[in-house]
Parts: sequence; C-alpha cells; structure tokens
Amino acid sequence: MRGIVSTNFPFATKSEGRARARSTRPVLSAEGMSAAPQLNTSRPSPIDRIRTLEELGPRRLTGTPTERAAQELLGNELAGLGYHLEWRSYRWSQSLYAVLMFHFGLAALATGIGFAAPWVGAGLHALVAVSYTLESTRRALILRSLFPNITSQNLLATLPARGERKKRLVIVAHADAAYTGLVFTPELIKVATKQPPPGLGWFKKQLGLATATVAVLAIVEVIAATGVWAAPGWLRGLLTIPAMLTFLFNVDVVLRNRVVPGACDNLSGCSASVELAHRLQGRLPDDVEFVIVISGSEEAGTGGALRLAEQLMKTKEWTPQDTTVLGLDTLSNGTLRMLEEGELWPVPIPAHLEAAVVAENQARPELPPVTKYVIPTGATDVLPFLVRGFPAMSLTCIDPVIGAPRHYHRPSDSWRNMDVAQLEASIDFAERLIVRLSK
Repeated sequence: MRGIVSTNFPFATKSEGRARARSTRPVLSAEGMSAAPQLNTSRPSPIDRIRTLEELGPRRLTGTPTERAAQELLGNELAGLGYHLEWRSYRWSQSLYAVLMFHFGLAALATGIGFAAPWVGAGLHALVAVSYTLESTRRALILRSLFPNITSQNLLATLPARGERKKRLVIVAHADAAYTGLVFTPELIKVATKQPPPGLGWFKKQLGLATATVAVLAIVEVIAATGVWAAPGWLRGLLTIPAMLTFLFNVDVVLRNRVVPGACDNLSGCSASVELAHRLQGRLPDDVEFVIVISGSEEAGTGGALRLAEQLMKTKEWTPQDTTVLGLDTLSNGTLRMLEEGELWPVPIPAHLEAAVVAENQARPELPPVTKYVIPTGATDVLPFLVRGFPAMSLTCIDPVIGAPRHYHRPSDSWRNMDVAQLEASIDFAERLIVRLSK
C-alpha cells in the first residue's frame, strides 16, 4: 500500500473465517521463474496462500520475475474457477523513491540557485511543483518521464455475467512489494500521525505541504527577480525544509535498496481476492461481471493501475457508469478502514460506496465498524480510477496506536507476523460488501 507513510515527514472482529485445506509449496522451473508455479488441487487457506507467495523469493519489485510468478500462481487458481485470464503489459519506472528524491532534491537545489539567478530558481521550483502535482493526482508524468522504464504487467481475471451484463464489479490488489527505510520506523510514524493543532489538519498531507512550499518559493523568486522584494535567506531556507526532508528520507530509501517481504502489504489483498473468488461462486446476480485485477507497480506509484485506467478509458472497455472498483490493500495488522484518497487534497469516497459500508456496519452491529481513514500521503490502486470518474474505494487496516498497519514497509512484514483473525475478518467484510454492491 502506497498511502500511509510519506517519505517527506513520516506521518502522521472477530473472524467468521473458515478453515481451509493447506497448500503445497510451488515448484519452479530450472530457469527459476519461466514456468508458472502450481498450487495443489486442494483449497489453501488465505494465510497459507500468502506463505506460498512470499516463499517464491525475495525482492518482489515491479517488473521482476518474482512479481510475475506471484501473479501467475494466483491466476492459475482463478483459472481453475472458470475465470478468463488476460495479461496486459505496460512500461513504468521501478522506484517511487528515486522519483521523489529527484523532485525534491531539485527543489532544494533550486533554492540555492535562486539567490544568484532568481528566474532560474523560480523556473525550477515551478517545474517541481507542477510535475509533482500532476503526478500525485495521476494526471500526467513530467519529471518521472526522465527515468528509465521497465516492463511489468497487470493480470485481469474475469468471470463473465451469466446473462446480459448490466454491472461490473472489480477488485484490485497489487502483487509487488515495497522498499524500506528510516521513514518507516514506527517511532517516526507515530510522530507524523499525531493530530495537528485545530485548523492545521492539512499539515498531515505531508507531500502536499512539501509541494505547496515549493510553489511558494517559485512565487518568492519571481518577486525577487522583478525587483519588488528580495525575501531574506532565512525565509527561503525555512520554506525549503519540507523539500529537504523529503529529499533526505528518500535518499535513505534509495541507498538502502532493501525490499520487504510484503506479506500484509499486499499479498494479503491478493490472497483475499482469490479467496473471494471461491466464496462468491454462484452468489452474484446473473447480470454482474466480476473482475479481479492483480496489479503491478503499486509500490512504484500505482503504475499498473494508472496504465490500466488509461488503457480502459481509451478503449472504453469499462465505463464509470457500469463499473465499480474496490481496492483490497493490507488486510491485517490493524483495524479495517475505508480510505479517503488524495495526497495533496482530499478525493472523497463516492457517497453510495460510503453508504454501503455504513449499511453493512448497521447490519452487523456486533462487529467493529469500518470507518473512514483519511490518507495523509500516497495512494492506493483505486486513485487512478477515482480521478477518472469511476466509483472506487479501498479497504485497508490501520493500527490506531501508530497510524499505519503494524510492520508497514518493514522487513518484518512476513506471513509469520500477520494477525490471521483480522485477515479473515477483513475478507468476511469484503465478501458481504461485494454482495451488497452487486444488488
């Protein structure tokens, strides 16, 4: 999940689960990953499926054979349930943190340049502010386009409607894993999740703050260049602090170059998607098409979801009028919440989706309610769809003590450290919500 902790400032039920048959481990080809690993014919439990996926290998970065192997393993099980599989490749840069480092490192450098050449400083600050605003809102890529791209893929598994299709329900879960760094230590997360003073809630939009101060610096330097007023150095330095912190935290992530197992984030969502395919067999109305997307590149900046949304809008294969998208991302190690997206400013949850969650809470008052959580920074795979008009929303788990899932983007994010009861409870809620949305 790319949506809880920024590399700017570190921000800030009982299960109705069913026992499942245990899985065998996959067997890979002599080439390592060229043949799709196979699950046995018995149905694995969600946690066993996660374990099998995690044990495919380390460094499950986007564009790697391990990411593809995880998608193939899941696809094989879905194909056995009658789902039609479609692979869609795309190009994307592999490291979000390198992109952030470049954006805000350039902004910090521009402050120094601005003292000697204010027009140049203003231009560079404006470039960074515009580039990151467009990228954060999933509208366009400017500075990221300078980075080399690799090939990754999305897996679309479709169960066609039994009759004339009138509605399409999509669940999306990403298979790639994240880098780690100092910014993801729980102590720093707690500091950033602390509630700001009244009236300053926007300060929790950490990359929004960094982007805004870069834009202000561009204005300050234009004023200086025109001879109206030269801002003192201390003011320019103060305005540069958010960009400098963003740069330094991302340098740390890039230099460490360490990838987490990503069991909870987000093999939990992947396993839950397949589990839901089993549970929902024959239960959806005849006019509903059900699609499971196992995406790539979410941890690299929701690249797989963005490329898919762009493709679908171009071809008009899916339309906002008949398609609803539900993200499943990090379904354990916290309390289940519905996410309000938006890194720079809020992108509200569509009213009917929030109402469906509330109705489901009311239908089961004995269970902990699923409430709204406003993402401080980052995004999940639903944002590219949401900003293009699709009704979309993600479910995730947040530990209220630290403001993020436990083990979030940490080397300890292994299947061994997952709350299995919460995983099952999250899947149960997603199942009930999908059934409600299908009506």
